[in-house]
Amino acid sequence: MKKLLPDIIKRLDIAKVKYEVHNFDSGAVMVDVFINDKFYVIQIYGDEIGLSIITEDTMPFDIIPDKSYKSVNEFNIDFEKIFNLEG
Repeated sequence: MKKLLPDIIKRLDIAKVKYEVHNFDSGAVMVDVFINDKFYVIQIYGDEIGLSIITEDTMPFDIIPDKSYKSVNEFNIDFEKIFNLEG
């Protein structure tokens, strides 16, 4: 799933939203995404990618994503929704 990282970063750059990429020795990658007052986390590890929204109700951050994907298409559909929700 790491192959998605350049596309994720490109989409974030196009949307002109703030993000931070964190690479870990384990090979995992986390992308923190800040859209308006929302905070999303994309977790990439092995053949899975996860997407979470972090709110006051879900704090502290949990390493288990809200939703995990093994399908690139399914992830992309939900990833695009975060931009549509923010208008």
